[in-house]
Amino acid sequence: MENEKIPVPEATPPNQAEESTPSGETLREETQPQPEAVEEEAALSTDKKPTPAWLRKSLIWLAIVLVSLLVGFGLAYFLLYLPAEQARIEASQQVLLLNEQIATLEADLNQAREQLQKTQDELEQTAGELRVLQYSAALTALQHNVTYARLALVTKDLLTARQELSSANTNLKKLIPMIGDKDIETALTERLAAVRSSMTSDPEKSLEELRILAENLSRLEKP
Repeated sequence: MENEKIPVPEATPPNQAEESTPSGETLREETQPQPEAVEEEAALSTDKKPTPAWLRKSLIWLAIVLVSLLVGFGLAYFLLYLPAEQARIEASQQVLLLNEQIATLEADLNQAREQLQKTQDELEQTAGELRVLQYSAALTALQHNVTYARLALVTKDLLTARQELSSANTNLKKLIPMIGDKDIETALTERLAAVRSSMTSDPEKSLEELRILAENLSRLEKP
């Protein structure tokens, strides 16, 4: 034990000791707070002030109101706007369909009117042709009666002459409404009556009246 050597620390050179050991002024300078650091800490402490209670409540209520508005807008959009828009689209489609149907019906109506007008024109034309045929038939029948009466008087066949003059009186009544001239109607009626009244007493006069009546009837023929 006595022979063991105790290690002796090496002596530090004076220069190194001075360099490694900080001076008291340097330590004091490091431990003193800098002005910029103090200002930053003060700003941080100011920023970290608690939010006022009324502001927190206001923000909460504002968020609730915003959420309520969004929910309300969403409900209104899905429950009111979309059904109304769909109904509007369906109504527009129905209006277009009705307009097309109306246009089709109007076209059919116009076509029916044209067809009706054409039919009326044809009917009027046919009626006119029928009136002409009826007029021609009555006039021809009356002319035949006058001709046969003249032949009967020439051959002294008074019975046949009376029958023909009776038929002539009937056919003249049919012809008069289609003549449309009162003077002609009166002249023909009076001349036929004169023929019938003088047939027995004066056959020659009756023959002359029948000749004049035949000429009058020939002038009534329509081209």
